[in-house]
Amino acid sequence: MAQERLVQKVQAPALPIPKAGPLKQYLDDLNNILRLFFNLLANAVNNVFGEQGGRFVESPNAKFFSTTDQNAALVDTAYALQFENTYLGEAISITGTPKTRITPLYSGVYNFELSVELTSTNANSKELSFWVRRSGVDIANTARMHVVAGSGGVDDFEYSFTMDLTAGQYIELMWATDDTGITIDYQAAASPRPAVPSTLLTVVFVSALPETLPTP
Repeated sequence: MAQERLVQKVQAPALPIPKAGPLKQYLDDLNNILRLFFNLLANAVNNVFGEQGGRFVESPNAKFFSTTDQNAALVDTAYALQFENTYLGEAISITGTPKTRITPLYSGVYNFELSVELTSTNANSKELSFWVRRSGVDIANTARMHVVAGSGGVDDFEYSFTMDLTAGQYIELMWATDDTGITIDYQAAASPRPAVPSTLLTVVFVSALPETLPTP
């Protein structure tokens, strides 16, 4: 479906043809160089802003995951989810010891997609909390609750959100539980399926920061 284009198609300018004179050869050469440059520039701009132009654009993105079990030693205590493996890491890295800090190289608004694999190890009903912490400060209104019950029960928690970050800031994804009988569980490969990471996180750059940053 045709849509209104907000960016007009670029055309190389029509350069003037030099008149005969002592500078004609120089101007002919200069025009040929400029004509080549403008043609290349117009082609690049039109490709980026044309149909399916996004395929020419590289932007920050990352995928991190964990292949270890994660447990809470104490109830009602905040722990940071760990992601010690990197599958993709374009201008976004995972830092800290252990690796819990999602750290973008550039300022911007980022989208986060989190998946956590949970296994209950006793019959109690367990209430878990997950929330966002930015550079050591919990972000208001980001907590999500999740309940798991039944010994041996397997469940999956998923959380999607966007967050503004300036260069140098980092995100940690925190969790807590009211019962230690829960494991953020890595499952090794078993035919016919591949392994199941205990945590999986994708991060994608969405846009530049707004002029006025939101107040959490």
